[in-house]
Amino acid sequence: MNSIEEKLKQHLQVLYRQVVDADAYLDSLRQQGKAKFQDIFADNEVFKTSSNRFQPYLQEVTENIEQWQLQQDNEALLQIIVQQLQLLTETLARLKQIRQAG
Repeated sequence: MNSIEEKLKQHLQVLYRQVVDADAYLDSLRQQGKAKFQDIFADNEVFKTSSNRFQPYLQEVTENIEQWQLQQDNEALLQIIVQQLQLLTETLARLKQIRQAG
């Protein structure tokens, strides 16, 4: 397994734990009548997915990585994957900061 592939898998593992936690937090906000948005990434061009939860976005990244593993010379797909991972990571970090701020 090459180093890019290994790093992508490691990043997915880290994000998976954060996504589970973030989705649970959003569910609790919805139960309180908050978090009424329809799409986490409104007006984005990085994801095809549209959801008010993080899991479907992570699933799209996972599928893209699996596709890239079959065609590792596809640099355009790798670039999309990197952009998706960056957007997910930044958004999850911002949500964590908001939660900690109370």
